[in-house]
Amino acid sequence: MRLINASVGVAVLAAAVLVAGPASASAPLPDRAVDPGTASGAADAVARAYRAAYPSMSVDDARTAAAQQGQRRQLHDTLEGDQKTFGGSWFDAPSGVFHVAVTTAQAEATAATLGRKLGIRFQAHRVTRTFADLERQAAAIRGGTGALSAAAGGNIGLDVANNQVVVAVPALRMAALAADAVPAGVRVAPRKAAQVEPDVCTSRNNCNDSLRAGLLLTPQCSLGFTFRDRFTPNTRWVITAGHCSTGVGVTWSTGGTVIGTLTGATDRDNLDIASISTTNATYLADTVGRIYSHGATNRFVRVNGAPTRTSSIVAGDVVCLAANITTPTGANNCAVVNMVADPQVRGMVKVTGYDACGGDSGGGWYQLTSDNRRNAYGIHSRSTNGCGATPAESWFSPVPGFTGGMTIEVG
Repeated sequence: MRLINASVGVAVLAAAVLVAGPASASAPLPDRAVDPGTASGAADAVARAYRAAYPSMSVDDARTAAAQQGQRRQLHDTLEGDQKTFGGSWFDAPSGVFHVAVTTAQAEATAATLGRKLGIRFQAHRVTRTFADLERQAAAIRGGTGALSAAAGGNIGLDVANNQVVVAVPALRMAALAADAVPAGVRVAPRKAAQVEPDVCTSRNNCNDSLRAGLLLTPQCSLGFTFRDRFTPNTRWVITAGHCSTGVGVTWSTGGTVIGTLTGATDRDNLDIASISTTNATYLADTVGRIYSHGATNRFVRVNGAPTRTSSIVAGDVVCLAANITTPTGANNCAVVNMVADPQVRGMVKVTGYDACGGDSGGGWYQLTSDNRRNAYGIHSRSTNGCGATPAESWFSPVPGFTGGMTIEVG
């Protein structure tokens, strides 16, 4: 990940970089970055995800990055609490530096004081616009009718490090955009000919005693997270990918047991989601948010929480995917958030370190912490062509982008 610098137009007014103590020599990490479903292996899974995404990192550096997740999150959450000054944050894992962007000297001082207290390596950057400002400008372009909006086709993202909105357009259309069509704070980039595909298949998992992220859905795709209607408590929803829809009113099931009917779907901009109304009395009565985990007791771990703002998802977070992978009894593969809003793929959250497979669409991406917590981050949409291919990249729709009148179920 690029580090911010003054040459790209963002003034770095203050930087406080602390060096954490050296990590002790440690045993080799597991070969694969997977969620073991147990507390004892969570820290190793997080460290291995960093190594998988950044092979140049040493084992000890990866373990330090995993061990300091909590301190980085505490600094992020404190600054994010003031939406009028928070410009975003990102973790550059290879260097071990956590970056925070703020708009005022006071917020910068707060970051410096807390960063020193927490003992993490960090760098504060003064920017002119908040994360919320960037989101508002991106939404205005996404919903606009001008030449820039038409050329973008929904491929609009955020470059938090440079405090910019990025619009990816076909190279042939870039020259046709007049200078006055591109507002201040927006960078136009050529759209890459990335080879991505929806992950759809028709294989099955045999698990239908309770709903949990990662189960096979019929007619196709994987089950995401479960939600409750905020205004009608006895209404429960299952979320999957929008491109998996075979039509409103179609009955969906898992493991041969009916869940309910699909009520709506969307597949545009950074949202690729569909909602299934739970009508099965057994499933409707359940209120626990679960994630399928083959290695855990009873084959599931609990959802511990979910972000309410997209800015709570940080580049550098370790995430795992619960989905119908090619080995349905395998573990949930883990990787690292690369971008919160990738302009090359419709502004979706980009993940580096794992290329998902056919049937994974609709599955749940969740943050895995080294202290064994799992927070629902998004619904899987697409990945690099192939299965386990290179480059190992995947994309998902962020949970805060579609919850609206729904509350995610936790355990």
